[in-house]
Amino acid sequence: MFSEHTRKTITNKLLEGKGWFLVCGLIALAAVLTRFLFLADKPYHHDESLHAYYSHRVSDGHPHEYSALLHGPVLYYLVGAFMAIFGSDDFTARFPSAACNVLLVLLPLFWRRALGNGTALVISLFLLLSPTFMYFGRFLREDAFNSLWIGLSLASFFAYHWWGKPWQAVVAAAFLAMQFCNKENAYLHVFVWLLGIASVLWLVRRSGLDDLNDLRGGYRPLTAWSDRAALIVNCVSVFVFIYVVFYSSFFRHSKGAWHGVIDGLYRESLLYWWDQNQKRRIDGPFDYHFPLLLNYEFALIPALMCAWMRSVSLSAKNTARAALRFPLSLLNTPRVVFIFSALLLASVALPRLGFTPESCSFSETCLNGLASEKTSSVVSGIAKKLHISHSRHLMQLLSIALLGAFAVLANARLRRFLDAFLWWWVTGMLGIYSYVGEKVPWLLIYILMPFVALAGLEIGRLLAGTRNFFNHNTLTDAPLDSEMKGAVAAAEGRFIARAQRLTLVSTALLLAFGAWKAVRVSFPEAANPMERLVFTQTTPAIKAIRQRWVNVNNVSGRFPRVTMSGDSTWPIAWYAHDIQGADFIRPADASAAAAFDAFFLDVGDLEFARREFQAFDIYRVPLRHWWVPQPNPRTHEILDYFLTSRPYPRELRHSPLEQGIGDVSVLYLENRAPNRSFAAAEPCACGERVEIAKIAVESSNPPPGVAPVTPAERKE
Repeated sequence: MFSEHTRKTITNKLLEGKGWFLVCGLIALAAVLTRFLFLADKPYHHDESLHAYYSHRVSDGHPHEYSALLHGPVLYYLVGAFMAIFGSDDFTARFPSAACNVLLVLLPLFWRRALGNGTALVISLFLLLSPTFMYFGRFLREDAFNSLWIGLSLASFFAYHWWGKPWQAVVAAAFLAMQFCNKENAYLHVFVWLLGIASVLWLVRRSGLDDLNDLRGGYRPLTAWSDRAALIVNCVSVFVFIYVVFYSSFFRHSKGAWHGVIDGLYRESLLYWWDQNQKRRIDGPFDYHFPLLLNYEFALIPALMCAWMRSVSLSAKNTARAALRFPLSLLNTPRVVFIFSALLLASVALPRLGFTPESCSFSETCLNGLASEKTSSVVSGIAKKLHISHSRHLMQLLSIALLGAFAVLANARLRRFLDAFLWWWVTGMLGIYSYVGEKVPWLLIYILMPFVALAGLEIGRLLAGTRNFFNHNTLTDAPLDSEMKGAVAAAEGRFIARAQRLTLVSTALLLAFGAWKAVRVSFPEAANPMERLVFTQTTPAIKAIRQRWVNVNNVSGRFPRVTMSGDSTWPIAWYAHDIQGADFIRPADASAAAAFDAFFLDVGDLEFARREFQAFDIYRVPLRHWWVPQPNPRTHEILDYFLTSRPYPRELRHSPLEQGIGDVSVLYLENRAPNRSFAAAEPCACGERVEIAKIAVESSNPPPGVAPVTPAERKE
């Protein structure tokens, strides 16, 4: 354990006065550098190109009309407004996302009055150095915006809960509206939050605290009916105003304002995404997010384990002195709880380490040997509805639910409303995003947010070395009888003596390693499909083609005229957004293609292209690439990947195309006819050149788009 002198020195130097502002300044500088440096270098992802293209249309004055596929309108209007002021290029399109992520990193520092300086600082550090937040903070998607709206809405809500200023409730409603106008998963989040608040308050009542006003921080809520009604009206009015303005496309929707509002409310949003969830368009295993958490966010683990053990241990001390009924009575035997929890954790981790055979599935064939045909059919149907396909998925679902329940019960019993809510939030997010039918790495952000808050709260308490569990960072001053409070405080002192040094040192070391991984995945490996955060990423070859167009423009004063179709449309639509005459047609023959300097076709059109477009150079170009890891990897493969990010199995490193690395390629054609942009250009180094099927043309006036046959070619 740190000595009292050492602890006070750290507190005085770093967490008070000038030291505090210096540390905040360094965090702000690091956030700006890690989010904005080389922001335009990574090729635009498929989704980024969609968002950038339609934001550019907004900047040109076109209203953006809601489509569930593109998510809510907030991103397009914010990015479009920024483009209208500063221009539209790769840097300015990503700038608002990066700016939102910087503000998210700094947000806890502005809430230090409630959190305490140490806790606020640690949460900001976790957000700053998180590989997930750093990578997707430099990514043009709704999630960079939504994470900020979530942070602001919940911070405002708890500020109102703590200080009782009516304007804080109105601000919470405003940013809640921004979430609904940004992405449809707001419905999931609000469901989890409301159910969590109601459940925690019910558990607090069950623990013997009858006056819920004691959960507030020194203020009395609005008591007059007129004041409460006015506050509700103000919150609802702000929410509705923001919602209607955005979904009506600022009252410029082509089908009328209310058509857009109803689409956003349920007609397109809920119905479309429920259908997508059933189809499981981007499918993945139920435990898709566990490897991502362990591989990138491991720095949170010591603090989370410490927070969970402290909560349950102290709650057991508290519960043992009170005759409580189920479910709080579950906590009165700490050893049983810890042993049971260890088994639950093992059920989460061990199947991922290769101890569960892949044949143990929830198919009717597998279940028929264990139960009657009717029973196995019912169980299989339920498992399918929950998107559970393997026995380990059921173990993990039960483990998440029970571990979360223990933590929520323990913190509710200790009257730690914020901690209980955060544990509920963690459990709900893990469960919901394990269930949803779309498994993509950027959804990890929503699971991480409560994890980061919980880990930061625990590290802040350890830094403070507090022995008074109930009056530090609890958002509650609920009274307990002196004997019980003394016993719990003494137990906490012993816990800190054992856990403080180990937790702080291990967190610092893991955070340093995590920072290295964050920088690596966000900068040199930002387009490397071997990184699990990199998802069906556009290849550097596409950006090289864009640079080739820029070089032509620099020499001739005009961009080549291009067109695109099929797989190439995204991201090429964004890379051609500033090219006059760019089109979205597939040339049907040489005559139609003659008007273009370059165009794209799908790989399936190869023979058609070789036969038809004699005046064009044809290149096979990789468009997107990815790596899908084999299921149920072995322990040494997981460890090797954790340290090196080299794919497994080992054979992948030598023959990637046969072992699980995939790509989508397209054909890129450049017009070599005289007076075209690429007539005298060097061959493109963007891909593999394809030989055309030569057709001799004796006439000096060949058909449009077909180059004359030279004497040398005639001799051949």
